[in-house]
Amino acid sequence: MWEPYLIGLAPKVRPLQTVEGVCDRLRLIAFAERQAYYAFIEAAERFKDAPTGLADAWKWVAAEEQKHESWYLKRLAELGQDVAAVPVDLKLYHSFSQCKTARDFAFYISDAEERGRVGAERFAELLKDSDPITAQIFAQVAIEEREHVALVTRFFPTESN
Repeated sequence: MWEPYLIGLAPKVRPLQTVEGVCDRLRLIAFAERQAYYAFIEAAERFKDAPTGLADAWKWVAAEEQKHESWYLKRLAELGQDVAAVPVDLKLYHSFSQCKTARDFAFYISDAEERGRVGAERFAELLKDSDPITAQIFAQVAIEEREHVALVTRFFPTESN
């Protein structure tokens, strides 16, 4: 489920101004996408209290997360870095298990997706001159994350405002 990642205590990321620092972020974010993929798949099966259509929406987002992970991993390989060179941890994945209802999960994952979107936008801006290829990947992911975040408003409109 987690291969080819190395699960362990994730070290401090290196400076963004280095290839290793960019790759640390690519690796961590790719793994966050993998964890989100499994969280969405599991939520679609687990939360029987989900509004009609939400489980299908979560399955669609899972496929999107898988796509984003593949972009990050491809870029990591292009930069000559091994995905298993630095450990990553399962804190994000384990945090999803605290959710007890579809609503809880929807809001929790939406918040995580929003933080990821903001981070991706920030990295896109910071890397646009030094690494435009990686910057473009982050920028595209940030655009697509907006749709994922919007699911909360779509399925829980009275609680999202």
